[in-house]
Amino acid sequence: MLNLHIPNMNCGGCARGVTAAIRSVDADARVEPDLPARTIAVETKLPEATVRQALAEAGFVPA
Repeated sequence: MLNLHIPNMNCGGCARGVTAAIRSVDADARVEPDLPARTIAVETKLPEATVRQALAEAGFVPA
């Protein structure tokens, strides 16, 4: 399970964008956003670097 801080995730639309970015590289990933904390928990078989790259390409650079 990866836990990542996404500083610019501040609304439901952002959370959907983050989820879509991760699922674009792993359709079976489980993504649990926490908007107040601006974090996501991701359950995936992919390496963390792949998840971070997908997020960065979507405009959601993890801190």
